[in-house]
Amino acid sequence: MMRRDGRIGLFVLYAAAFSAAFAPARAGDDPLYAYGWPIQVASHAEAYVVALPQEAYAWAAPDAGLGDVVIVDAKGREVATGPYEAAAPTSHPVTLDAPLLPVPNGSDGVAGPSIRRTTAGDIVIEPGAAASTGRVHEWLFDARTAISAERLEFPPTQGDVKLSVDIDASTNLQDWQPRATGSSIVSLGHGDGAVDARVVKLDGPAARYYRVRTSSDDAPWAEGAKVTLSGSVVDAAALDEAARQWLDVANTASAVSGGGMDYDYKLPAALPLSALRVTLGEGDSVARLGVISVTGTVSGESLGTIVVTPGQDDKRPLGVPPQRRDLIRLHSATSLRSAPKLSVGWRPDRFVFLPEGTPPYRLQVGSATSRRAAWPVDDAVAALRTRNGAAWRPEPVTLGAGQSMAGKRALAGDEHVDWTRPLLWIVLLLGAALVAGMAATLLRKPPKT
Repeated sequence: MMRRDGRIGLFVLYAAAFSAAFAPARAGDDPLYAYGWPIQVASHAEAYVVALPQEAYAWAAPDAGLGDVVIVDAKGREVATGPYEAAAPTSHPVTLDAPLLPVPNGSDGVAGPSIRRTTAGDIVIEPGAAASTGRVHEWLFDARTAISAERLEFPPTQGDVKLSVDIDASTNLQDWQPRATGSSIVSLGHGDGAVDARVVKLDGPAARYYRVRTSSDDAPWAEGAKVTLSGSVVDAAALDEAARQWLDVANTASAVSGGGMDYDYKLPAALPLSALRVTLGEGDSVARLGVISVTGTVSGESLGTIVVTPGQDDKRPLGVPPQRRDLIRLHSATSLRSAPKLSVGWRPDRFVFLPEGTPPYRLQVGSATSRRAAWPVDDAVAALRTRNGAAWRPEPVTLGAGQSMAGKRALAGDEHVDWTRPLLWIVLLLGAALVAGMAATLLRKPPKT
């Protein structure tokens, strides 16, 4: 028969294991994050917005899609946080005249004309290797800024014309989207009975570049003819976007490629690049550089072409689709005396959070296993905009000095395993089995008479 003090000791052990197994998580049980920044709130507001610092991208887990970005209160509890969706931009109407730029026809078996844009965005059309043949069937024009086009008026003609035109739009002179297909341009007669239909209605997202195509050989537009484009343009001063930051990136590798040179630039982290600018090294005065975002050992994405000429203003960047990129390659068809100098422009991702819990708050980034909860933050922000008006914005905050938390251990995943809880559960289950055995023993004993 078990002694009374032995039963008491077993009960105490069992009770301790039970309590520990169901106890709230301690500080050591909290999710591990690699790095953190204290958040400095200037005033009380209904919502706050924080822009990720550059160092955050170096700690964010590559496969998390920034899902390992959280904001916690003074007690370490996560507060309602989510990616910030910028407010819809305001716009104003605009009407402008733009010259039609004819695109020469190519010749069979010979490379056709080359179309590119300068770092300032101007259209450059270079003829093909052979002389063009036949009438022009394609024209380009530059609106100088991204316009949500609504109406395109073609120039008047000297004679009768009946044309069918297709109109496309692009933001980069490479990817084209249709804006009008098979639209009629008619100019017949003079005087009271004349027909003059030279306006085409357009629709679609804002774009800077437009293309006009026709299958007819009697297109009447002479060199220097201008079209009139009407639509709306976004007010740049009212844009709800993070400020663009610039980073100078050193050349990390150079290699001979295709009779020219490849110059690689490795970024300190995969940043959401939206612009690039290049200046030539000492001794070089002109170069044409293909810009490639390298995504693998043999793969990459062409971002456009930068042409650097003497006296060119290098402050006007080449815009690229915003995307996280960490390796940029510049390709020159001719060898340069030294590697070009590259600067990349990027806008940080922003996160909005609600002032829950107890301040001060902390931004935490980088975890192999923890992910931000799916808070309905978009709904909350939409409700605040409805109540406070379209001009309402969440209050910007500033960050204090960054501090290492769990560091690389937070990104190691399964390398760190806390065995405390599993061991306590094992003790709990063994204790439960022992108690059950004691109960069974007592039940088997005959009752005292």
